[in-house]
Amino acid sequence: MDIINEVGATAFFVSSIRAMEKEQEHKLFHDPYAAWFVNEEIEKKVQEQIEVFPPAKELVRYRVCAMSEIIERGIADGVKQIVSLGAGFDMRAHIYQTEGVRFCDVDQPAVLRFKNKVLEAGGVTPCAGIECNYLEVDLPGELGRAGFDLEAPILLIWEGNTMYLPLDLIHDFLSRLRAQVPNMTLAFDYLSEKVINRTSGDERISEFTDLFESNFGVKWVTGFDDLSVLTEKHGLEVVKSESLLEVGERRAPESAAAIEEFMDVTADLLKLYSYSVFRAA
Repeated sequence: MDIINEVGATAFFVSSIRAMEKEQEHKLFHDPYAAWFVNEEIEKKVQEQIEVFPPAKELVRYRVCAMSEIIERGIADGVKQIVSLGAGFDMRAHIYQTEGVRFCDVDQPAVLRFKNKVLEAGGVTPCAGIECNYLEVDLPGELGRAGFDLEAPILLIWEGNTMYLPLDLIHDFLSRLRAQVPNMTLAFDYLSEKVINRTSGDERISEFTDLFESNFGVKWVTGFDDLSVLTEKHGLEVVKSESLLEVGERRAPESAAAIEEFMDVTADLLKLYSYSVFRAA
């Protein structure tokens, strides 16, 4: 089977954009491993996507920056357990390797096996991993069996996942986490319902959404405009929340200013893409 179809095109897509960061004048993050997962077919698709709709690049750049900040802050605050849900080719376990801090990648078997094969070929030892569809297994139980302390603080990074998942499955997953992981902090990114439902009023945003789904064989199905649908149901509180445009304005003000002045559609989309950090209330 073609490895892109087997693993999923979006994992390669994100790595391709992460690999481009080294060429940026004002770098938002450092990822020396991203290029290991890039191939010509995905590079071509990514370039086509960026040429047709430049926001694709900034969406990933600002998102990676935000999630990396959360991990840096978590480690600085003393968190010793960090789990990446739907990890793809995320390499923060190695980038932020810290004595006493345990990382774990959670993803489908094909993804982690391919990732580990690439890393081992490069002489890098993969971090701990749990091969599974996390929506279909007792993930807390799996983490416990892998040696994680479910009573101690755990930071869960849920990056680039929720827009692909039906809302009922998101609720079910959060309910299981809350029941067994009392000291969890959960960071995730999400699109506005206006993007998902094509009701933003900007045809260019709807065209981008259609193009992305078509190009990568995926479907965005869930967005959030009101996080109380999650916080009230699952006993969570929001401790941090920003749109990706706000991330850009804070970390790359020159770039964000240019986007707002010359590429208003990019700014409009970045306003409709956010991240939040939840903590058990």
